[in-house]
Amino acid sequence: MKVTKSIFGKAVNDTVSSYTLSNSRMSVKIIEYGARVAELLYDDVSVVCGFDTIEGYLKDNDYHGSIVGRYANRIYKGKFSIDGREYNVSNNEAGRYHLHGGYCGFSGKLWKLENLGCDDDRAYVTLKYVSPDNEEGFPGTLAVYVTYTLTLADELKIDYVAVSDKDTIINLTNHSYFNLSGVGNTILDHMLTMYCDQYIPVDQKLIPFGYFANVTGTPFDFRTAKAIGRDIDADDIQIKTAGGYDHCFTRDRGENKDSPLLIATISSPVTDITMDILTTEGGIQMYTGNFMTADNPFFSNCPQRKNQAVALECNRIPDSPNHAAFPSCVYRAGEKYTQTTIYRFKR
Repeated sequence: MKVTKSIFGKAVNDTVSSYTLSNSRMSVKIIEYGARVAELLYDDVSVVCGFDTIEGYLKDNDYHGSIVGRYANRIYKGKFSIDGREYNVSNNEAGRYHLHGGYCGFSGKLWKLENLGCDDDRAYVTLKYVSPDNEEGFPGTLAVYVTYTLTLADELKIDYVAVSDKDTIINLTNHSYFNLSGVGNTILDHMLTMYCDQYIPVDQKLIPFGYFANVTGTPFDFRTAKAIGRDIDADDIQIKTAGGYDHCFTRDRGENKDSPLLIATISSPVTDITMDILTTEGGIQMYTGNFMTADNPFFSNCPQRKNQAVALECNRIPDSPNHAAFPSCVYRAGEKYTQTTIYRFKR
């Protein structure tokens, strides 16, 4: 196992360092800007979309590889209540909805190195960000620690810990976009299994209606492996609303687990690379790059194209503070938020 540090560029008026964790088959580059997975190579195949320079990430509006928070996904009208007190957070999506932490959420912050090391079985880096009270409208000063660990078993493990000094809501995730055939190819031929029996229907603005729907008999049934593209153009109102898949899938009605359990498996017929996703979260957001058309080329000047990658974000159910049927994401002052998600690769 090996870990190396280098300078990646400058952002937020400071130097941005990168940390590369590697074993004999796999390497992962983490950068301080947004605590991002900037590159992931498995058997020399580049399986996560990213950019060659810091300028690409500064232009990025799609959260590539970043940690998003304080609240990942959407909050209707940027409003929620805790114990009857209403809070208003930034409405950065069309001026009407909160998305992924606001105008400058955790993805746009410069995280600081907390810990770095390796031994025979693992290489790891811990990054820290302190979100001040009322940042983007969220209550409480929140200290967030994210640890990326690469194991000898070809696993990228992400451990999250966060604590606020006031009652607040917390929902964190990593927003990497995967293509196991290599960046630049399609993901429509990828075979996907989702170990989820329900999904969350949304309205025209992709805000949940507030109930769980069974996947049986719908394009959202991935309980048996099928190509991502098989039903992506189905005559289904939910598919048409999102222009493909941009929905949260759940197991056990979104309840969290004490230890990571398998929630999804995806594989490429081109490279035969398979990735298992294990998480303590009860939900996983699947977004199939329906609007991946930005004029911001990926590695080696590779243009962005629709359905070029899939985001599989382990997190809480979107807009959960506003729906009694969804598990709570309220954390009391001093209460510890934890999450673990593992991406396990094999061939």
